[in-house]
Amino acid sequence: MTHSDFDSIVHLNQNALEGVGPLDNESLSLLVKMADQALVADHDGDIAGFVITLPPGAEYDSSRYRWFEDTLVDDYVYLDRIVVSDEHRRAGVASSLYEEVEGDLPIALEVYETNDVSLAFHESRGFEEIGALTDHGKTNLMLVREPEVDESAA
Repeated sequence: MTHSDFDSIVHLNQNALEGVGPLDNESLSLLVKMADQALVADHDGDIAGFVITLPPGAEYDSSRYRWFEDTLVDDYVYLDRIVVSDEHRRAGVASSLYEEVEGDLPIALEVYETNDVSLAFHESRGFEEIGALTDHGKTNLMLVREPEVDESAA
């Protein structure tokens, strides 16, 4: 993700407010400075989607992030947001972005309890609910996916 992507990313984000919080160029810039990973999926020169993850210990003003900071005792990756453009949904963009950020650490994220499509997607990827947090009148289901264990390496 580069600064030249910001306008497109903000536009994508603002068209997905049913699942993510609002962003403008300034807040995106701050978020990217804190980020562990900030990636875009390119499709023929268009941004098909993006993902932003944060490491533990970031100075991020988010009640959901703080919930994970207070709850998880081991290192983890906080997936702050993933957005796929309407034109590229159901084309494997989200899966490819997840494959880029999945590694040796658990991934923590939240999904609005009313977002059935996202909940089904995350369940299919092995995420499990570990709690819930109601914030600003919306209930977020707190999900974690443990890393895959390579049995052959043992």
